[in-house]
Amino acid sequence: MVGPRRDGRPTALPDVLQCLRAISHRGAEQAFTAAMSPRDGQPFVQAGFELHERLHLLSLRLDGRGRATPGRRTFRGRPWHLRAVLDIDRQAFDPFWRFDARTLKEAREATPVSRYRVARLDDRANGPLVGYAVTGRAGPRGYLQRLAIEPAAAGRGFGTLLIDDALLWLSARGVHTVMVNTQETNVRALDLYRRIGFVSEPEGLVVLRWTAA
Repeated sequence: MVGPRRDGRPTALPDVLQCLRAISHRGAEQAFTAAMSPRDGQPFVQAGFELHERLHLLSLRLDGRGRATPGRRTFRGRPWHLRAVLDIDRQAFDPFWRFDARTLKEAREATPVSRYRVARLDDRANGPLVGYAVTGRAGPRGYLQRLAIEPAAAGRGFGTLLIDDALLWLSARGVHTVMVNTQETNVRALDLYRRIGFVSEPEGLVVLRWTAA
C-alpha cells in the first residue's frame, strides 16, 4: 500500500518513483494506493499506476443536528470483540476491502479522536454482535471510517442505528461536516447514506494499482 506524503506536502512524481524503487527492491510485484482524489492521484498515474476502483464520496452538513434511534443503543467496542468484528467485516466486504486487526487499528488511529461502537442483535449486554462502526473527528470535520453489518442482519436498521450514534457523537463535539466514501458497487450502503441525508460530492475518489513489469 502506498499513498500521499504524511507531512501534508503535495506528492510529486519523484516521491512516487522513489517509493516504487524501494518496494521493488523488497520484492513487491503489485501496489495499491489509498483512496484519493483524482488530482492527488496524478503523480501516481504518471509513474505507471492504473485505475483499480472508483468510490463515491458523500458529505452531510450537520448544522448542530444529531439524533438517537428511539429505544435502541450501541455498545462500546472492546478488545474482546475483535474476533466477532473481523468476522462481520469479512462477511460484509470483498477480499480487497476487508480489515484485519492491523487495518482496523489504523482506521481507529487515522484521526486525532475516534469512536468505536458495536451493535448487538438485541439490547442484552452479551447479545451477539451484528455490526460495528468506526467514526473519526479532525477539527470541525467528521468521518465515517467504517461501517459493517452482518449480511444476515441487513435491512433491520442496524446500519441506521450505528450512523445515528456516530452523527450524534460528532454533533455534540461541534463537527460541521461529515464525510464518507463507499464502493460504486455497494448500492445498499449508498442508498442508506442518501436516505440519512448524505449527498454525493461532485468528484469521487479513486484507488490506483501498480504492477511490476
